[in-house]
Amino acid sequence: MTDAAATWIDRPEGLAEVAAALATAPWLALDSESNSMFVYREQICLLQLNAGGRLFVIDTLALPYGPDTYAALKPMLEDPQRPCYLHGGEYDVGCLRRDFGIALGGVWDSQQAASLLGWEKTGYGAVVERVTGIALDKAHAQYDWATRPLADDALRYAVDDVAHLPRVCDQLREDIAAADLVEELAIANRAVESAGWSGGFDVAGFWRIKGSRDLPPPAQATLAALWVWRDGIAQARNQPPGRTINNDMLLALARNAPTNFGGLKRLGVRSWLLQEHGEALIELMRQCRETPPAIPPRPRARDVGDDEHQRETRLKDWRRIEAERRKVPLQVVLPAKALEYLKQHSAKHLDAVPQLGPKRIGLYGDKLRELAG
Repeated sequence: MTDAAATWIDRPEGLAEVAAALATAPWLALDSESNSMFVYREQICLLQLNAGGRLFVIDTLALPYGPDTYAALKPMLEDPQRPCYLHGGEYDVGCLRRDFGIALGGVWDSQQAASLLGWEKTGYGAVVERVTGIALDKAHAQYDWATRPLADDALRYAVDDVAHLPRVCDQLREDIAAADLVEELAIANRAVESAGWSGGFDVAGFWRIKGSRDLPPPAQATLAALWVWRDGIAQARNQPPGRTINNDMLLALARNAPTNFGGLKRLGVRSWLLQEHGEALIELMRQCRETPPAIPPRPRARDVGDDEHQRETRLKDWRRIEAERRKVPLQVVLPAKALEYLKQHSAKHLDAVPQLGPKRIGLYGDKLRELAG
């Protein structure tokens, strides 16, 4: 836990102080806290910044929500020449892009560094403890960050996420240089930097429910309709769909298709849902029985021919042997995205292989052409 004081920003004029600190900071560390476990329309609730040693916590919910509010900070946060320290930053990068139109630049991700070094535990708390000896409080990992006023211990937890990060990154930078993994980390950091937001409603998402593929077609059609219906209810309540009606209940409703309130009660449908939506739910069941809706096609893996299977096997076997020889993690030898590309497209144009890079081409170009050419 840090004793450093952070400046709380909850008024637009306070952002001028943040901008002034960013303007002269040689580096920055960033983290964000969202409320995705508690609402349908998740938002960034806090933005924590360490600007060259000055700590700020921006209450994003107290400010006008959107890109215009952060226009003065945007060019500095997007600066590719200044290190922006993150830990496991894909989610933060995607949320900032989605909510505020900010594409972070100069990303340096400590989790990527720890992974390339082969550290067994790469969570933030484990990495901080390994580098600094400080054991961080983990009590707020599932906190509702939209809560106001924010509890003092929750604020300390949020500040800790950026207070220790520069020291961690300084040590990791030394370790990465000593291990000759500077280019490999730069490639991994650029992948984090390009992350987008992957949320949103998937009409065919019900196929991911365990047991959905074992249902008979009429029940699958009902499940598809229930999946869409639940999403509408969740949107209206601004509640995560799984907290509105869990997937096990959706599956039970599809399998049993109750025709009355008694049937719904026997399945264990919660009382608020019966009171507010019981009639609509029974009507939906009736419509599905009389006119089963179309079933969205099940997502299927791309057909893979024998040539691809053989390339994949050769590449994976070689990668494992080479990683063991060098005593490095698999991704140091060949990142997963590079392997997937080589499996599909062969090694004719190594410069086009994602996340490969000049160093790996120099080390392994001939071998990759042999294995995947």
